[in-house]
Amino acid sequence: MKKNYANFMVFFCFLMFTLAPVNAWAFLDFAKVVGFDASANGRGGTSIAIGDDPGSQEINPALISETESYALESSLMLINPDFKYKYTGTGGERYSSKDKDRLLMAPGMSFASNIKDSPWAWGLSISAPDAVSTDYTIQSKFFGPTNAYSECTHLRAGPSVAYQITSDLSVGARFGIDYGTLDLRMPLGLAFLDLGQTDGFGVSGALGAFYKATDNLNFGVYYESPTFMQDLKSRGGDGYIGLATPGGNMHFSNLDVTVEDFSFPQNFGLGVAYSPIPSLRISSDLKFIGWKKDWEELTIKYSGAGANAMRNAGMPTTLKVPLNIDNQWTFGIGAEYFFGEIYKVSLGYHYNDNAMSDNYLLPYIPAEVKNTITCGFSIMPVKSVKIAFAYMYGFMDDSIAGSAHAYDASLEKQLGLPPGSLQSELNGAETEYAAQAVQISLSFYW
Repeated sequence: MKKNYANFMVFFCFLMFTLAPVNAWAFLDFAKVVGFDASANGRGGTSIAIGDDPGSQEINPALISETESYALESSLMLINPDFKYKYTGTGGERYSSKDKDRLLMAPGMSFASNIKDSPWAWGLSISAPDAVSTDYTIQSKFFGPTNAYSECTHLRAGPSVAYQITSDLSVGARFGIDYGTLDLRMPLGLAFLDLGQTDGFGVSGALGAFYKATDNLNFGVYYESPTFMQDLKSRGGDGYIGLATPGGNMHFSNLDVTVEDFSFPQNFGLGVAYSPIPSLRISSDLKFIGWKKDWEELTIKYSGAGANAMRNAGMPTTLKVPLNIDNQWTFGIGAEYFFGEIYKVSLGYHYNDNAMSDNYLLPYIPAEVKNTITCGFSIMPVKSVKIAFAYMYGFMDDSIAGSAHAYDASLEKQLGLPPGSLQSELNGAETEYAAQAVQISLSFYW
């Protein structure tokens, strides 16, 4: 038995690392994933007060106390974004660039075990709780056809533990080892910025509680800390800045890039699940996500051989890119209908208030999907196996930036340019965002 258990843990750890997403895009609360498995996403992402699946520990670690013995879950989400960016580009003409057709993947895996004859339970999980990716070809005003690209990924792996204080009340904690990446290249009128691939490691934690008020009414609450990250750093001097001047374009390459004080946000929430009849469960989650503290602006420092050329040309080697992402409230509601113990269908809705004002509109890091409608289906062909599917369609109010974009004013001042001279493509830009995704989760219980 011990040998089989050890072999299982080796296999689980191998799967966790091989499934780590290379290019994930989350179904968004700005950049944060809504639900971590197909069952949750089928009901609008609600999962704070429902402990049916081991993936729930990613939100509320106290929920693994609901595991009967052992549970293993693997999920894969396939996302097809539909982003359009309209702007004034080469020759002063109006262009429309579409995010390149891609099928993006966001996998994850969770394991939970309730220790026999003990109030303790524990788990392990890996996920991509935050992710954004865009890829456009932009007809820029001063650099011609250029690639505009973003990728921001947050991977997290770590253990959870829960303690059942009474038969109705459990508390839990989760610890995470975090890995973050940021790659951003964008034409901004006279300037072209390319960070290259920057990355770094950090740690995070979460606390949660789960209370069964009655046989058919559950409450959950959780708090997740911000990630305490290293500064993100590039490798191999792959940063680049281009600057169009009356005397010709200037190029600064071989730049080592450091993104300072980068963090993924703290968040907390409250959830409730209620079953008016045994075959029907209604659930709702309310969350607060604290983007503002660390996503007000990005501080980018340039060093290495190329930074000397920047100094010689009178260029600053530190730039602050204004993101102005605000704090956010999100709300999800879902309903599930159970056909005995084998089949379940679900419907849901998820809402996010807008975290980015139009004058800070940045299509390379798109604002959140505002409204998401979901549906799902699951089947348990045998008691030890569950297969769950979810479909999500998200859309938001289309945004239009003003004629004097906030990025222009900020970067003109930092680069020593006269007001109005940057002429970035963001001035008067428009966006149309929609996305759809399907997810499948496979769970084993023993």
